[in-house]
Amino acid sequence: MSVLLLDIGNSRLKWVLLPALGAPLPPAKAIAHEGAPAAAIHALAAQVPASQCTAVFIAHVTGAAHEAAITQAVQAAFAVTPCYARSSAECAGLKNAYADPTRLGVDRWLAMLALWSSTRAAFCVASAGTALTFDAVDASGQHQGGVIAPGLAAMIDATLGHTRFAVGDMQRSYESGLGRDTEACVRQGALHASTGLLDRLASRHPGPQVLAGGDASVLAPLLTAPWQLQADLVLKGLAAWAGLASSG
Repeated sequence: MSVLLLDIGNSRLKWVLLPALGAPLPPAKAIAHEGAPAAAIHALAAQVPASQCTAVFIAHVTGAAHEAAITQAVQAAFAVTPCYARSSAECAGLKNAYADPTRLGVDRWLAMLALWSSTRAAFCVASAGTALTFDAVDASGQHQGGVIAPGLAAMIDATLGHTRFAVGDMQRSYESGLGRDTEACVRQGALHASTGLLDRLASRHPGPQVLAGGDASVLAPLLTAPWQLQADLVLKGLAAWAGLASSG
């Protein structure tokens, strides 16, 4: 049974095709969806013929308004009905800290499940994307809670949106020190705020620290704690969730 795994984030659809559940996860590929994830699925169909796909598992953070269109697009492209991962109170010994478990973002839940399934030990996990998130899990699998903050781009936009700076080019690279023009100062402010938050939280929670997300490589050089960069954590968690869902 060939299995298509889709991680639909705020701006990109990441995907992998597995020959079977439990097979090693290849590097993910991505398609920008610009707020229209169903259209990205139609584009994906050009790369993955329907004959190669017999099951589709999806994690998405685009909200209920998009889910019907996503389902219809998958059915049209692959002639199967997708199965959606959901956050729950408990999964494979991982226990959700939220009073209403369904309100925990499925991307955070699956990232934790990926690490818990492979380690069964305490850890911290952060994702640096549109939002900067942090979650801690103890050695018993109990989620301790988390933090959601603006990601780098969102923090820069928030600063510019509440000031009267005359802004020039904001596309230059980040550096490790202080800025020497307004644009650099705004960028560096976002960078140091993000890395300071992660190091402060990591110092308070035991276990390895794992960092994922599109801006992980930008933040990593400034972090003092020994953060490990891991790609495709949500897809790895989705694969684990799909295996459990299919067997039970």
